[in-house]
Order: sequence, then structure tokens, then C-alpha cells
Amino acid sequence: MHILYIHQYFATRRGGTGTRSYEFARRWVLAGHRVTMLTSQSQLTPEDMQGQAGRRVARFEIEGVDVVALAVPYRQSMGTTARIWSFIRFMLASVRHTLRIRDVDVVYATSTPPTVGVPAMACRFVRHVPFVFEIRDLWPDGPIAIGALKSRVLIGLLRWFERRVYKSASAIVCCAPGPAERVRERSPHGQIIQVVPNCSDTSFFRPDVDGSALRNRLGWNGRFVCLHAGAMGLINGLDLVVRAARTMGDHPEILFALVGEGSHKTRLREQVREHGLDNVQILDQMPKGQIPALLRAADLCLVLVADIPIMEHNSANKFFDAISAGRAVLLNYSGWQRELLEEYRAGAGCRLGDENAFIARIIELKSDPARLEEMGRRARSLAEERFDRDRLSDQVLSRLKEGALSKRRTR
Repeated sequence: MHILYIHQYFATRRGGTGTRSYEFARRWVLAGHRVTMLTSQSQLTPEDMQGQAGRRVARFEIEGVDVVALAVPYRQSMGTTARIWSFIRFMLASVRHTLRIRDVDVVYATSTPPTVGVPAMACRFVRHVPFVFEIRDLWPDGPIAIGALKSRVLIGLLRWFERRVYKSASAIVCCAPGPAERVRERSPHGQIIQVVPNCSDTSFFRPDVDGSALRNRLGWNGRFVCLHAGAMGLINGLDLVVRAARTMGDHPEILFALVGEGSHKTRLREQVREHGLDNVQILDQMPKGQIPALLRAADLCLVLVADIPIMEHNSANKFFDAISAGRAVLLNYSGWQRELLEEYRAGAGCRLGDENAFIARIIELKSDPARLEEMGRRARSLAEERFDRDRLSDQVLSRLKEGALSKRRTR
């Protein structure tokens, strides 16, 4: 079976973002299938690009996966207008390249952005190739909720496009239960909707990784480190960290460490300087290969969102990385991830917007090292039992096989 995988932000372990597409694609190749990855160059490293960085269209192979990488820029620091323009550029270029790739049996298009649905639909209507649509984040719900989209005309157009993609897809894969329920309300009756959450890479993120050298280098010895490793944008709600740090001045042993990139990073640094906070450390994004040690160097991993109810449905990669590394997780929200953490006693959550409860949880966990260590062990069990990457990639592959079979039936 030849699978065309469309993902604008495809990255390998050399990069600094999620690797779900890389992990799935290489597993499908090992299972005997051909996979072509249509992506941009924005999250690929020079080593990934194999000397082809900067070309308008780079073609190379990564662990058996044929990669077609388009020179369309994208950065976490981009504003809304620049991001939308990046989405449009990739959409237009990928339509052309999608139709040039021959002998495709099924397309797997993963959003965000939702515009990857356009080349998938083009392949269906022109080449009669079915596609499965993966939803990582709800669009346009998210941008509307944070105020990034205000035009009624544009919102109406996106709503229409959303319904059109759902209707055209042979199946829909959602990365969390909440979005699946919303998609079910907006999809045709009988549409196949399957929840396949993000995965824990239990071979890469492990409890036996030694983070002591990194902890020493970062000056964390003697402190209780609460780590956020990931994007620093509006939806991440990291202003909470600054407010909590100001409130917790009488706990100098507690340090908040923010590692990553994003549109709010400069603002956060300015706030830290303005308030003279020595209990907040903001670091640049690290290569993916250093993240296992970074997680083990910390004491507690934070997964935070802005005070926007729709964000409780998120499926952030940092959650799965942390539990795989055997680290307890603290959320500042409720929802399905909090339910899992509390079921396994692998961490804790708070009512969204309850900053006092968030601060109290940190102090409580810091004061009970034995409980925190046990939470870490249970977090690893949660990763192994519920989010194994091999099992979840097989679930998606089965859905793709059904799509390819439907194509053969209509010939």
C-alpha cells in the first residue's frame, strides 16, 4: 500500500517539536508499506535535509520514508497573519505536488493547519484516492476562542470548509476525546470517527536517562524545578508562571524553568525582568535529543493552557513525553488528561483558572518527595499501558487499510 502522508510540520527526533508523523511513518515502512511524506522544510534540520536545505522542493529519504519538503517557512514566533499566509502557501503548493505523486492508495492528512484538507480533497476528486483526516486541534474553534479570528465572514467560511472536509473524508482520526465529540456533531451521520491519542515514545523518553549533568549545568542543584518544555504562545498560558512565581517569593527553593520558543517568549522575559524574578528561568529551545535528559533533570513537569475552556481538550506532546520519562505531571486544567493522571495517581490537575490551587499543588508535591517519586513510576506505567506508540500506529494503519480497500472496491 502506498500512503501519502501530508503534514506541514513534519519533524524527526533531530528537531524540536512533536514526532508523531515520523514515528508512524517509519513504522508503516517497517510493516512493508510505501510512505511518501509531503511537508514543509520548517521543522527539518540540515542533517534531515541531506544537503538540500533551501531548495524550493527537496526530495530525500528518511528511514525508508520518501520525503518531499517544500520551502515554506513557519516559526512559532510568527503572528497570526504570517501563520495564515504560511498555511495558504503550503496549501497551494501541496495541491500541485499531491497530484504529481503517482500510485497512491490512500492519503493521511494531519492538521493543524486544517488547510491540509485541500490537497487531500484534490487527490480524492481528481485521482479518486480516499483520505483519512487527522485532527490534532479543533479549527476554527481554537483561534475563535483566543480572539485570533473575529471576522464573521472568515469564520463562516472556515465552518463551511470544516464540514466539507469531514464529509469528504473516508474516516476521521482525533487526538483527544473532546474534539471527537465536537467533530461527531458536525459530521455526516455514520461518519467513522476514531480517537487515537498522541503517543508516548517509551524507548526514547525513559526513567533511566541520567539528567544530573544537565541539572548541574543549568544551576538547578538544590532547587525544586517545575519544568515547561514546549511552545510559548498565547494558548500556553505561561503568564500563570510569572504570577505564581511572584506569589511564591517565600519559597526560593522552587524554580520555574521554561524551555522553548514562541510568540510570547520575549514578553515573558520582559515580565521576569520587570518583577526581578530569580525563580523563573527562560531558556531557548533544545534539540529533541536533549529533551529526555531535560525531563529527568526536572522534579515536576508542567502542562499549562490559557484560561480558555476549549483548551482542556488538548493533547499536548509534552504530556506524553513527561509520563514516558517517568515524571509526575501537574496540569492547570481538568478534562481527560487530569482524569487519567488521577486514575493512575501519576500527577494532578486543577480547575481551569484556579491559580491558588495550582500553587498549592506545587507546594504540596514539593513537600512529599516519596509521593512524587511514586507518581513518576505510575506515570511511566500510564505511558506503557495506554499510549504505546506501536499499538496506536497500528490502529491508524488499520484505518488506512480500510480506506485503500474502499478505493479498490470502487474501481
